[in-house]
Amino acid sequence: MLAELIRSWGQMDLPENCDVRFLIVENDSQPASRGVVEAAEPLGNGARIDYVLETEPGIPFGRNRAAREAIAQGADLLAFVDDDETVARDWLVRMIDGYRRSEAVLLGAPLRIDPSVEGLSFWERLMHDNVGARYRKKEERAAARATLHATNGTTIVTNNWLGETSLFSREGIWFDEATRYSGGEDSKFYDEVRQKDFRTGWVKDAYVYETVPKARLTFGYQYGRARDQAITHFVRKIEEQPTKRWGLLVSVPAKMVGALILAVALPLTRGGTLLEFARTAGWIAGRLGALMGRRSKHYFNTTGH
Repeated sequence: MLAELIRSWGQMDLPENCDVRFLIVENDSQPASRGVVEAAEPLGNGARIDYVLETEPGIPFGRNRAAREAIAQGADLLAFVDDDETVARDWLVRMIDGYRRSEAVLLGAPLRIDPSVEGLSFWERLMHDNVGARYRKKEERAAARATLHATNGTTIVTNNWLGETSLFSREGIWFDEATRYSGGEDSKFYDEVRQKDFRTGWVKDAYVYETVPKARLTFGYQYGRARDQAITHFVRKIEEQPTKRWGLLVSVPAKMVGALILAVALPLTRGGTLLEFARTAGWIAGRLGALMGRRSKHYFNTTGH
């Protein structure tokens, strides 16, 4: 998947009046992916690609290393995409255009699913279709609410992200390294940017495409991901406002009823509620787990190739 991402970078149009450099941050004890990066050089569009190894394990350490590298190079802007994605040919052109036409210091854009996964079983294909439908709903909701000038209930996360490096160097906002394996460091970063009353924006037509490997197309994985996300989110909420825990007396029974309805609806929707059922069940388990002191380690193990 990393090779596919780099290939899409090389096929990408570059914005005018913009010096573009690409960076791979490998988060591992050994440089296992250096050869993949070196084999891709030179990129077809002439842009430079750099590689660094961040040996401190955990997603926020990798992201903060990218920010430090960007600052050291004198970059004004830093963009993030994930290593299981590819970018549209006009992705960066549209992101930079959106930045230039707004006053936002942090911008996000939509995530779509790559439709080209082959060799899936019936249940894997069904889950793939469910994930794609969920991404479409999120994109439509963001397009209806968010603009270049305000994000209005749409969280900017690092699967498609563009921000000024001054957020790190001048404002001291960094990805929280306490979230080493739990995830959620990007939504917390977004919240901190908003708390400082900085402008955020949404570029509705700058697309990236996620490859979802077979290991993630199971009920168990999607349930576990939703559980871990719910743990991380609720831990933050009750740390900020401990009385929030009492809301579970209402929300959990309501979600249980919802999960039952989604399960019963599976044959009626031809499996269209499968992912929502998995995520609702995971939400319930995550909220209750957070209440009992559990913490997420969702990113302790990696999936995909």
